[in-house]
Amino acid sequence: MRKDFYVFRHGETDLNKQKRWQGSGEDYDLNATGVAQAELAVNKLKEKKLEVIFSSPLKRALHTAEIVGKAVGAEVRVENDLRECFYGDAEGKLIADLEREYPDILNNWYNPQYLDIRFPGGESKAEALNRVLARLDKLKNEPYGTMGVAIHGGTMGALLGHFKVLFAKIPNCAAFHLVYDAAGWRVEGGLF
Repeated sequence: MRKDFYVFRHGETDLNKQKRWQGSGEDYDLNATGVAQAELAVNKLKEKKLEVIFSSPLKRALHTAEIVGKAVGAEVRVENDLRECFYGDAEGKLIADLEREYPDILNNWYNPQYLDIRFPGGESKAEALNRVLARLDKLKNEPYGTMGVAIHGGTMGALLGHFKVLFAKIPNCAAFHLVYDAAGWRVEGGLF
């Protein structure tokens, strides 16, 4: 049976606005811009007829999921394994500072070939990706045909890289369509 997942990133937080690295160790809620972005995301997700939304437990993703869920009439369920990667020593730091402190890590972070890359004290991209993939593999057994998944830029980028989807940047509230059927997992289209 075919399962359609619409995976979307949370709206903006103050840390996003300040250009700080934000992982699962930084649990900030949406700012006013982020709330407005989530409300706009409803327009692109409403037509998908989501039956349920599975969300990271972090405030920014959960708040985004709640805004979308309320507007489209979908229940929101928290899934701990959908949380963002834990970035260790990079958590909350300015990206400009990370460029000086960890240039090799930062330069290669968005390259899908570097899955074992990690900041000191943090989770690797591979660990975060495998955690999210394992959860999606369980969610495909849920009794729904069309599901939303509210996650984060880091885990979303790792997923897109895993499925060989090219992207330059993942804007807040960007989404993509992930399908599971008899042929296995695949992404249909790009970011929207």
